[in-house]
Amino acid sequence: MPYIYTKVEELEGTELVGTHQCVALIQHYAKVPASSAWRQGEHAVDATTLKKGTAIATFVNGRYPSRNHGNHAAFFLRYGPNGIWIMDQWKHEKKTEVSSRFIPCRGKTKSGAYIRASDNADAFYVIE
Repeated sequence: MPYIYTKVEELEGTELVGTHQCVALIQHYAKVPASSAWRQGEHAVDATTLKKGTAIATFVNGRYPSRNHGNHAAFFLRYGPNGIWIMDQWKHEKKTEVSSRFIPCRGKTKSGAYIRASDNADAFYVIE
């Protein structure tokens, strides 16, 4: 069962929430459980019927890795040319508000790891 926040577009320009980490935004608005309970759902770039506001994240072997960097969680907004638009937040001294941005598809390395996973549309899956 995906987690969806239907008023996602209203978040543009609002103050960061919680710890300012990406997971805090998803938990605050979509009421998702702790990231340790998340399971990998449908591949975001292949899910042609994904609803605006669906919570998505990067996964490794079906689980959210919860590392300091290299993983990410966000709200899906829409498909773009060779990528997706998301609404997100992250902890950084210059990041002061929730915002939307385009994430391109970047593919994988020869070893099968996603290239720049937190900024790679190919690495995102629906949170279940």
